[in-house]
Amino acid sequence: MKDRRGHRLPVAALPSLVVLALAAACGSPTPTAFPNVTTGPTVGPLTAAPDTSAPSSAPTTPPATTVAGAPPCTAADLKASHGLIEGAAGSRLFEVVLVSAAACSVDAFPTLGIRDATGAAIVGGVAGGAGRIDLSPDASYVSPVRLSNWCVSDPAFPLSLELRLGAEELAVTGPAFEDESDLPPCNGDGGAILEAGPWAAGQ
Repeated sequence: MKDRRGHRLPVAALPSLVVLALAAACGSPTPTAFPNVTTGPTVGPLTAAPDTSAPSSAPTTPPATTVAGAPPCTAADLKASHGLIEGAAGSRLFEVVLVSAAACSVDAFPTLGIRDATGAAIVGGVAGGAGRIDLSPDASYVSPVRLSNWCVSDPAFPLSLELRLGAEELAVTGPAFEDESDLPPCNGDGGAILEAGPWAAGQ
């Protein structure tokens, strides 16, 4: 680089000239602020945690859904009977038929029991499954029943069958268990087994 007279300047003088030129062009050594950025987010920093709660007008949990059904049957609504008791491979098989005078509901699987002539409960069955079934007064309902492994000693005959409806009991009419010949043999430990299949609409 040369001065006004055409003489070459020393290299060491170049930085000072650059600084002077920049100062003259800017007019002031005070730096200016950065311009606002318009391409970035326009929302300032959060000063508090965001409110993530649901609005007061909205439910905090989804509403429960219910399925409409008939009210529970009472013993007064129903009539139950059983047919001929048949023997089969160490068991006694028969069907219980249920009719209702009103639209109501019962457990889908009946719970049955046996009482002796004194009224003592000597055999109690358990429900074979869960669920409910609505009964129509215009239909009958049938459940297949199996009694096996009769190991009860000296019950007071005749025996009667009952249908249990919660805290209520409904007598199941039909042929009585008159003596031991109407009952299955004792095949082992564990006591008598009284089990019933689900109610199904009869023909």
